[in-house]
Amino acid sequence: MKLLPKTLALLSLVAVAPVGVAVAALLEVNKDAVVSTERTLQVSIVSEVAAGSVGAVLDARSDAQAVAFALAEAAREKGDGGLVAVRAILATRTSIDAARFEVPSAKVSTVFKKSDAVGAEPPTSTPAAREEADRSGVGFAIVDRGLGALVVPIPRGGDGASGYVTVPVDLAALNVTLDGLAGRFRDGGAKLVVLDADRKIVASDSGSGLLVGGDGAALPVLARLGPGVLANPAAVVSEHAVGGEKMVGVVKPVPELSWAVAVWRPEARAYAALAAMKQKGLLAAAGALLLALLASVAAAGRVTSPVLALSRLAKVIGARRWRDVKVEGLPRDELGELGADLGKMAHELEASEEKIAEEARLRGDLSRFLSKELVTQIVEGKHSLALGGARAQVTVLFADVVSFTPLAESRPPEEVVALLNELFSLLTEIVFRHQGTVDKFIGDCLMAVWGAPVPAPDHAARAVAAAEDMLRFLENAAATWEQKYGVVVKLAIGINSGEAIVGNVGSDKRMEYTVIGDTVNIAARLEQIAAPNQVLVAGETARLAGDAFELVPVGARKLTGKVEEIEVYALDQG
Repeated sequence: MKLLPKTLALLSLVAVAPVGVAVAALLEVNKDAVVSTERTLQVSIVSEVAAGSVGAVLDARSDAQAVAFALAEAAREKGDGGLVAVRAILATRTSIDAARFEVPSAKVSTVFKKSDAVGAEPPTSTPAAREEADRSGVGFAIVDRGLGALVVPIPRGGDGASGYVTVPVDLAALNVTLDGLAGRFRDGGAKLVVLDADRKIVASDSGSGLLVGGDGAALPVLARLGPGVLANPAAVVSEHAVGGEKMVGVVKPVPELSWAVAVWRPEARAYAALAAMKQKGLLAAAGALLLALLASVAAAGRVTSPVLALSRLAKVIGARRWRDVKVEGLPRDELGELGADLGKMAHELEASEEKIAEEARLRGDLSRFLSKELVTQIVEGKHSLALGGARAQVTVLFADVVSFTPLAESRPPEEVVALLNELFSLLTEIVFRHQGTVDKFIGDCLMAVWGAPVPAPDHAARAVAAAEDMLRFLENAAATWEQKYGVVVKLAIGINSGEAIVGNVGSDKRMEYTVIGDTVNIAARLEQIAAPNQVLVAGETARLAGDAFELVPVGARKLTGKVEEIEVYALDQG
């Protein structure tokens, strides 16, 4: 009788020990995977918020600086030309409808609006925002939960007075974005907040309980961060406690604005999978012990086999060999439930990692030549990136620097490259603003296309409007470039519409999204015969663009490589 208890005890120990080892190994190897997945999700969310806030505010800053430049020109010329330019700039902007011109020392405050603008006037600047604008080139102040004021300085005039341009920044959409992103956390409890340079709260999700405009410097998620962290673009992991409850979070600085985006939530919710796994592991160990006591040697073998299978499964998951995860052959008991839960968790981790990696790859590839809106649509799976092409109705634009060869020969190579980078940055922003795609840069020439990859019924009108903007921006920037580089920059632009083959050309390792066809060739030929700062438009483009533009017929032209003459129009700049 003494041997039986000893035998049962030994069998129980032999049966339960592997379960305990397997559970401990399972928790250990999967802890890093769960923590890594949670941190990756948090970094992805704060990066998305950071990109959105930078895009909205930088668009407003770009438009405000254009207004400030025009006002400075008006002050130097003492005429109405600058004021007309301000109204023209506002007419073409999508991020602002109005701007306020202020000279605090002279108690001057004037509002410029689009002709069709409605609603409240732009907010006035604050002394703190003006001081920040003088120091760093842009200042920001919170007006209320849904509105901010962005301030840029105007160069001092002859009387020494300082002027400023203030434009509104709509923060309501950012608050809505934070609410939506907070809902991505399956177990809830997440709080998101955007802070400005003074660590004031710019936006927050509605469930955080934090007030816009409040002081966020004392938030526990920032407690371990040094004073210079906002200058570093990398995300920073923050582990802290709120009211004795452990939290996990991430802070993503936005160096362009000296802002920061922070997210945090309770550790218990973030790592709930580990707690559930531990609980089921204990139940499995208890079941194994009872089974060993009742079934003796035979039961020991039946328990040990699935336990070892679970141990192997844990190692496979820990090594992230997702394709090798298999849960077949396990018994229909607690061990089987644990194996099923492990398999489900492995598939969820695999899906999360694949989704994050795919989104990061697609955004990285596409952001180099597509606008922000098109990148978002493609990442969401609405457009394919497979090799191949299809016919589409498009409008193609070529913009080339006139007399670039003499310019390049007269200036050092470093200055030529710097000038081209500044020019292409400006032209690319205009193409994206009109929902176009930058196809490629060919030396000193930019090629852009509208109507692909997303069909657009008004692709011709968008291209002509973009060309009009290019010459307007060039008028504002030409004087600065002439003073900086000692050269006068002028563009020749050609536009044509029609059917072309659009798609990805190349290989799986290296591909290029491009447009091919006679439509492209005609646009290039028009650019070659265009005069400096002239936009030549083919007849088909003029027909599709409609009456929204002043297109003056210049007659039929014989283009290189074409048998028939092409009707050509010139865009009247007024």
